[in-house]
Amino acid sequence: MPIRRCRIERENSSGSSVVDTAFTAVARWADGVWTLLIASALWFLIGLVLAGLLWHWLRGRSLARRMAGNDFGGVVRAALIGIPLPLCSCSVLPIASQLRSSGASRGATAAFLVSTPETGVDSIALTYTLTDPILTIARPATAFVTAVVAGSMETLFFNRTEPDELIDKPREQSSRGQEVDVPDERRGIAHSIRYAFTDLMGDLAPYLLFGYLLAGLVGALFGQQLTDLPEILRSGWGGYAGAVIAGLPLYICASSSTPLAAVLLAGGFSPGMVLVFMMTGAATNLSAIAVVRKILGSAGTMRYLLAIAVVSIGFGLITDQVYQFLEIDPSYQFASGKDASSWYDVAAAVLLGVMMAYWTVRATTRRLASFFLK
Repeated sequence: MPIRRCRIERENSSGSSVVDTAFTAVARWADGVWTLLIASALWFLIGLVLAGLLWHWLRGRSLARRMAGNDFGGVVRAALIGIPLPLCSCSVLPIASQLRSSGASRGATAAFLVSTPETGVDSIALTYTLTDPILTIARPATAFVTAVVAGSMETLFFNRTEPDELIDKPREQSSRGQEVDVPDERRGIAHSIRYAFTDLMGDLAPYLLFGYLLAGLVGALFGQQLTDLPEILRSGWGGYAGAVIAGLPLYICASSSTPLAAVLLAGGFSPGMVLVFMMTGAATNLSAIAVVRKILGSAGTMRYLLAIAVVSIGFGLITDQVYQFLEIDPSYQFASGKDASSWYDVAAAVLLGVMMAYWTVRATTRRLASFFLK
């Protein structure tokens, strides 16, 4: 009888230990996600408002007209226009397709397809909050040069006269399949902000939530163990190649890649490798490549992917050299402890968390309803 009681106590102790371990892991995961939100939510919301204002203003002035003409100037303008816009690699596709059919040149369309998903005012704000000024500058600079290279390659390899007729008020589809009008710039600031917190946030929310959860999970599960990985995987050519291989097929928007990039940076990964991951992960994914092929053709798609990979690795190497030359250690700012007692940080974190959950649930419900009602 004592033997049986001892066995039962040992089994109960083992079960309790598993539950405690699981609870501790979940608590660490939640704490990591909350810490990320506290550190970055306010800047993201500011960036989101600015993105809404910029997108509304630019679209009201006919993007296609500024991207017409099969020349280098159109490519540069398209790259510059795309940098502040917070559209992911899928939500940018219907817009790029409409711009192309409205008279934008192939080169300008390719440049817009690259620079738009790779960065935006929201992801730039997140990068500054979670990392440091060097990566914050490197991110849009890399996006711009990559876009110009991709667009210039299209202009050189596909040099033909583009149509002059432009559609003044094109209609396009959002990433959720809704047909929308290009907004009238006279509708005002209130309409722009509403657009930012509905259409833009609705497009970004599922992927942004995924990015925060994944970053918190990586930090909770691995923590400092990331530094134990072989050096070849955390810097040098092995790290750059691995970042390209992981980033090209992955569906992750510029904003959602930033928290994960910050965690990798804290784990000892090279800043250049982190930059390559942010660029390739945001600009491409398997589902988007098929649509890009329809817009640019097979050869154009290969040039598009080649430009992203080569320029990203080149800037990754340059970024690492800048850190080494200046003898600066890459920053992981929220790891040092941001003041979580600030009411506006907490309010922004709660607001962003609620919005991400709401739009993610709404998008998931619609997809399930569409699936079962077919």
